[in-house]
Amino acid sequence: MNKRFSTLLATALVAGGLSFNAAAAPVDASALKDGQTIHLIIGSDTDYLAMDEAGNFSKVAASSWNGKIKDLFGTLWQIKLIPHATAGGTTYTYSFTNRLSGQMLSVKLQSDKKDGGRVNTIAANEKGGNTEWAWDDTKGLYVIGTDSAFTIGSDDNGKLTFNVEKGSAIPAATTTALLKGDVSATPVTLTATDFNTLVAKEAGRLFFTDENVSSTEKNVLTANKWEAIDAEIKNDGSEFSGDDVLYLTNGKEHKRVIAPATDETTQKEYLLVDYNFYDPSKDFNKLIVDTIAVEPDATSPADFSTRLAAKHHSATAAFTVTYFIPNDSMVIAPAFVPTSIPVATTLEAMYTALPTTINTSGELTDAKSKVGIVKAAVAIFAGNANADTFTEGLNFAEVEKFTAADGSFDNSSGVSGQTLIDNAITAINAITAADAKKDDIKAYIAAAKAYLNSLKGLTITEAGTKSSEDALVSTSAIKDGENYVDGLSPLEVKAVDPAKQVVIRKLSNTKVLTIGEITSATDTHGNLVATIKTSDKDATIGGDATIAEGLYYVINAMKEDEGAANKFYGLYYDFSPVNPAKYVAKTQAFNPFAQFVVSKAAGVDKGNYTIENRATADAKWQGVTNVVDKDNNIFAIGGDTIQLVAAEDVDADNAYIGYKYITANDAKNNKFTITSAADVLEGQSIVMTKDSTLKVAAPEGEVLYTLVPSAESKYGVADALKKVTYTVMDADSAFIIKNAAGQYVFSNGKYATKNGTPVQFTMIAVDADSTYVLYDAQEDLGESRKLVVSTQYKTISGEPLTARNDMFIVKPQSAPASYKSLPKHVRIQAINGDYAAVNAANQGIAVREGDLKADAYSNLDFIFWLDTAHYDNAAPYTYY
Repeated sequence: MNKRFSTLLATALVAGGLSFNAAAAPVDASALKDGQTIHLIIGSDTDYLAMDEAGNFSKVAASSWNGKIKDLFGTLWQIKLIPHATAGGTTYTYSFTNRLSGQMLSVKLQSDKKDGGRVNTIAANEKGGNTEWAWDDTKGLYVIGTDSAFTIGSDDNGKLTFNVEKGSAIPAATTTALLKGDVSATPVTLTATDFNTLVAKEAGRLFFTDENVSSTEKNVLTANKWEAIDAEIKNDGSEFSGDDVLYLTNGKEHKRVIAPATDETTQKEYLLVDYNFYDPSKDFNKLIVDTIAVEPDATSPADFSTRLAAKHHSATAAFTVTYFIPNDSMVIAPAFVPTSIPVATTLEAMYTALPTTINTSGELTDAKSKVGIVKAAVAIFAGNANADTFTEGLNFAEVEKFTAADGSFDNSSGVSGQTLIDNAITAINAITAADAKKDDIKAYIAAAKAYLNSLKGLTITEAGTKSSEDALVSTSAIKDGENYVDGLSPLEVKAVDPAKQVVIRKLSNTKVLTIGEITSATDTHGNLVATIKTSDKDATIGGDATIAEGLYYVINAMKEDEGAANKFYGLYYDFSPVNPAKYVAKTQAFNPFAQFVVSKAAGVDKGNYTIENRATADAKWQGVTNVVDKDNNIFAIGGDTIQLVAAEDVDADNAYIGYKYITANDAKNNKFTITSAADVLEGQSIVMTKDSTLKVAAPEGEVLYTLVPSAESKYGVADALKKVTYTVMDADSAFIIKNAAGQYVFSNGKYATKNGTPVQFTMIAVDADSTYVLYDAQEDLGESRKLVVSTQYKTISGEPLTARNDMFIVKPQSAPASYKSLPKHVRIQAINGDYAAVNAANQGIAVREGDLKADAYSNLDFIFWLDTAHYDNAAPYTYY
């Protein structure tokens, strides 16, 4: 780095504040508000600087943003105005926080070119960089230090460029300056993906940040967690095709058998407008959650409008949701309103639904005839053929215009509707007691009486037009214009007109959630505007969590999973390759796959963190982080709720945890036992069968292996961890290899030169730091394979890493065994590979093996007689 251009902004501020070049045209701070959201324009008004969740820069073209809400958020930057008092008055610098990542724009003021600037573009936000920028209307973002000036711009791909020049004049950006762009005031119509992206931060919750319901009322929108489902619906609500709408479900489901089907089906609960509910003035409807007639993703919605097992037409749960960028809020608007079923239609359906019976008794036949006469008279009363006679206000029971024999119209000498009803009741009562007890006749009697009783108060509320339009009628129980569901007739809807949206309405002294008209900010039709947001915090400035950077265990703290109890709640995450469950019940200080490195994002001091698995280096969680329970270190991040537990029991300086580690020296100077860690196989070793395959058995003597380590490899966060793999060789110099069939066998040639390459086994610690799963690190079968013992035959096979774990204990040959193997002839090798020998002067020396081949020494010069000189029982020997 060129030290001439290394001055940081902090130096300038300490020295007396940022200075502005006299020729500069600073951005007009009076046109900006603290907390305002803007775009940073790259060159033209249609290209914006964007940042993803991880802090990577890119260029995104402007659009309507429909279906692209995540792209939109990447282009939104919240401004913070930072005032500075100068001799000429107050000037401002600015910080910029990205809406999607929650990170502040951060660039290190460092050069790597002799004449200043950077060789490469800046692809991602830089942790620990400068976050406070002056702003020029033409040259963009800059910093003036004590002896140098810095600018950042952007290339055509949205990567940042960096320029620096000595002095206080603002240098031009090396490519395109970053300038101010206003966000669109046009609302964005959300798709399901858009909506779900918006609510993911707070796990599907919505918030009312100003007006809300009274404490005695329930706000169904804030009381549930929501997920949107895309659907299309015809403009008359008659079928699932046509205009785009959203269905909002709270995730709760009901299993039901819906007649006439016999199979069980699943019905979800949806947000909908309950048009069966009215306040006393009958003007306002309630928002509820309930099931609907047909699911919005039904493949064959044949009975779309029919009431099946629900009280609500499916279209009454259809909404459009629009998002307003400037204040980060949304408007939820119902798409359809049900139309009232004509009361005459309901009465006709009630008659049609009367039970049929095979009984042909005279009394029943007469009763059915008399009820049919009533039905005929009702149809004439509400029809249009005699609309000039049946005028508004007439009562069916009182008007005397019907023929007693068949219910037809008789304008001169007819009987009243009540007479026909009485005749029918008399006929029903005449059915013999014996017949009336029969189930089929009993059912008919009950339904017929209910039908006749429903005719009480049958009155014309609006006269029809002769020969063209039927009259509208009401009864005491069923009111015209309010008859949305009768359980018999198809449900029908129409588009909401004029448009309405979710609002707060004050009824008397109570504020309720309903739908109403909002024509403009000033013309609200008496409704209170509900500002609906996806967070009760300012969503653009990151989270409120403050977490000490360091090493942690992570607990799943989500109590629910898709509306049901989370079976993993309270367990610790573990991303070990041999743990398909991905959870363990307790902390594991030996297991880096169950440990996580927490670090702050670039350009923030709180509220935005990256949580990486210590072993895999994968960022399992990152982004805006909020406090759920401060006392218990529970946080919301990336749509999950997690609990952090400081990994204080971990030896953070030990780079070899997680895997079996044997130094090259110890491997060379020791033999090892590999025995099963299973209780039922305690002490049993890996042995060779007659066909050279592997199994677990209990041999007479101790089975010893030579483990040959590979070179160390680095892995994990910042490559801070190390691991070694091993080949396994038995006493006959046969290695474990993989044959052509993919089986693990012992080679039949010394050092496996005849029939295979020794398998490199990874020995990963599982359950404890002394028990290991052995798996094949070569992965030549397309996936890693681990050694699994057959429970029936005790044979060993290679199985996928998702199979159950069989653990082994790998340890050096015990000391007493080495004592008993002495005395014997040995060759002694030094750490550097030289061998101990005796020269012609009878001196002990270390020489290369090649010297033996050059006939400088004989083979006997390298052979020693080794015996123990002192040891105490099974304690380590003192010396040889």
